[in-house]
Amino acid sequence: MNTEITPDALRERLLDVGYTDTQITDNAVKHLLTLKGSAAEMLGQWYETGRVPKFEAIEGIDKKFLRDNLKMKDPAIIMAYGMLIENPKYNAMLLKRQALKMQK
Repeated sequence: MNTEITPDALRERLLDVGYTDTQITDNAVKHLLTLKGSAAEMLGQWYETGRVPKFEAIEGIDKKFLRDNLKMKDPAIIMAYGMLIENPKYNAMLLKRQALKMQK
């Protein structure tokens, strides 16, 4: 990642893409800035280009699943990707369970 992302700059970016000015957004900023490895690289790519790259499905969950079934915005997709990398089986189960709830 070429750009150092500051909390204030990231918060502004989240507000620009439709997040609301709430504690939830502040928590999202904190979470995003703690990402490591490929999830941190994905955040940097999104911050610089406005696009989240595709990623190979992890336990059956990919970018399309997160967007279509859970209606996630790009920053949430990045957070979910970080969760899936950290603990694939458990977090995939949680995300699939949430998708089922949203279908009802």
